[in-house]
Amino acid sequence: MKSFSMPELRRIKKEQILDLGKGLFLILLFAWLFYDSFLAVPLLAPLLLVWCRECAASRKEKEEERFQRMFREWILLLSSSLSAGYSVENAMGQSYRELVMMFPGGGAMADELRDMLAKLDNNQRPEQLLREFAGRHASDEVESFVEVFCTARGSGGSLNAVIRNTAGQMAEIMDTRREIGTILASKVYEQKIMMAMPSAVLLYVRIGSGEFLKGLYHNTAGVLVSSVCLGIYLSACLLGKRMVRFEI
Repeated sequence: MKSFSMPELRRIKKEQILDLGKGLFLILLFAWLFYDSFLAVPLLAPLLLVWCRECAASRKEKEEERFQRMFREWILLLSSSLSAGYSVENAMGQSYRELVMMFPGGGAMADELRDMLAKLDNNQRPEQLLREFAGRHASDEVESFVEVFCTARGSGGSLNAVIRNTAGQMAEIMDTRREIGTILASKVYEQKIMMAMPSAVLLYVRIGSGEFLKGLYHNTAGVLVSSVCLGIYLSACLLGKRMVRFEI
């Protein structure tokens, strides 16, 4: 199980509180727009779980993208250090220091390297540390790099060539992801606008011409219609988010 430092725990807690606050605001807004009654808040409370889950998934996706970028840069820095004549242990320390300068905000990759350097000081072998690292991060790129690195290290192969080839392959994959992301950027932006438009239009009508919506409030038929419309709206939002996600 991965352990977190106190700053990371505080950051995670702050993000969760922000997600919770935004979710509560949306539930209050929906209760007012669709039902004209805050008594609907308890009925809409399950939506808060869905919202927090989606926010957590989005953060995880961004953290994974940042990890992949940092990992690619790290193996390039590691290759440069090895080419300069450093031993593997010293090259890992040098590449870590340079990586922290490139990514001052830190990240999972920087934390992993810091832990590995601490264990290297206790005379643990780099191969074992990298295998443990690959076990914590189930990524094809990480697993391939660690497997080839350990094989080359054990057989006396050229580590520089192995690292350069791995970095090149990762660069191709990340470039492909970036190109697809650029192509889909406009669609993602449109999807976000379409998610907000129904609520924005309903809010505009509610504020500007509230009498047109009176038939939907405080009667059984109106509540049923509002509930069906809200269900379709939320389902469309979730479906739209799934459609613009991709994996390579």
